[in-house]
Amino acid sequence: MHIVEVKTILTPQNGMNIYRGVTDHCIVSPVRAKTARVEKPEDVEVKKDAAAVLEHSLRRKRTRGMISVGGLSDPYNPLEEKFGIMRECLRVLDRCDFGVCITTRYSLLLRDLDILKELARKTKVVICIPLPTLQTEQFRLIEGELGVSERIKLIEELAKAKIETILLLDPIIPKINDTTTTLGMLLQMAKDYGIRMVDHRDLKCQLQNGSREYFYKELSRRDRELAKELLSIYGEENELIPEKQKELLAYLFDSCKSNDIICDRKEILTYSRKYENRTEGTQMNLLDLL
Repeated sequence: MHIVEVKTILTPQNGMNIYRGVTDHCIVSPVRAKTARVEKPEDVEVKKDAAAVLEHSLRRKRTRGMISVGGLSDPYNPLEEKFGIMRECLRVLDRCDFGVCITTRYSLLLRDLDILKELARKTKVVICIPLPTLQTEQFRLIEGELGVSERIKLIEELAKAKIETILLLDPIIPKINDTTTTLGMLLQMAKDYGIRMVDHRDLKCQLQNGSREYFYKELSRRDRELAKELLSIYGEENELIPEKQKELLAYLFDSCKSNDIICDRKEILTYSRKYENRTEGTQMNLLDLL
């Protein structure tokens, strides 16, 4: 871990990563791809002045919008418990009336429910939660740790707080969790907790140079025979596409339709990026009191 000072914090598309590096044990990690330009993924970069830089950036914007956090590195990784940078950034978003879409695997987000609730009262708050399976052994194989219960707790508490949640079926890996049983359990959970949107990413597992090498190396450590089997099938390919992808997608689409769950990726992306002001027109004037 190392601390850096930054001059900018937002991408042209209003994306933000307050940490930069690998903060979990998932065998699929975009941070490890060479395109991410992170030389030492385990040496996590901490942008300690992110909140101040963010506020300066937002004050200069002419229009409000949605800020997307966690597309590369999880903002609620274990380091956040020490530094509290994400909480500071949420306070900035609240002051500046910007919405937020957060992608996280960690229940540490629940620490900030007080700010998220207030933010959601004024504008849009969306939490995107990656969850590849509800089956313990599959989960351990993919994410390298036992965290199913923590992920479910996060979803449950967000449902109680009425914070919009998008369930991300990711990663879906052939020979591990590419089954209708796995999808069925995840969709049933989405229904049980009132999740309106499920992003499936076409049920593909994306591997780029750097992340692909790590994937096979780490999977071999966890299940040598499975790693050999996948390598023999997919070799140097950058996508791991399930053999029955079309059948699985058809099952997912039918299940989502019957349960009123949105699974159209374009619609979900549009929703998560569209800013809303929920306070305009709610102020009372003197005539309202007469």
